[in-house]
Formats: sequence, structure tokens, C-alpha cells
Amino acid sequence: MRYREKALRHEPAEEAGIAQYFQRLGVKIGNNEFIGLDRVSPTDLHKPDFLHNIYLALFKHMMKWVKVLPKKHKRQQRFDDVWKEIPPYPGFSVAKKANREITQ
Repeated sequence: MRYREKALRHEPAEEAGIAQYFQRLGVKIGNNEFIGLDRVSPTDLHKPDFLHNIYLALFKHMMKWVKVLPKKHKRQQRFDDVWKEIPPYPGFSVAKKANREITQ
């Protein structure tokens, strides 16, 4: 909105064009993927949740570490059996495959 207001206040007599006006102000003006879409504002779009990504990385690291113990003590089958018996609760779907068979 601020750019639009500034563009509306732009006086062509002072500057060669709107691009030069914004360049003088230090603002890059260019087209993006959303330029032709009505009712789409890039500022309102989803932004990545960095904390969620950190939790995913920590969980992945922890699962690699947890899988070493059953393998080391030759208890992989027991670990897989317990894995499949985890009871369901809200936000968690019960695994139908053994942990070793899951890729995602």
C-alpha cells in the first residue's frame, strides 16, 4: 500500500518515470509471479515456519539415533512390533508398517 500511495503522489515532471522515482528512493520495482493476480498480496502469503523446520530436523536426527540401539542389541523386530502398537491420539496416525519400512 505504501508503494501505491507513493506512486500516486509521483509527479512525472520531476522524474523521468515511476521506476526512476522508486530507484531514487532505494526501492526495487519489478514484476513477480503475483503481478497479474487480483486479490493476491505477496505479504499475505504463507511464510515458512522456521521453528517447525528445526523440530523436524531434530526429530529426524533423534530417530536415526534411536534406531541404532535396537540394531546394536539385535532387537529390531521388537522395536518394530512396539512401533506398530503405539495407540492413536489426536494429531497422530497409527503406523501400519514397521519402522524400518517407513521412508517418510
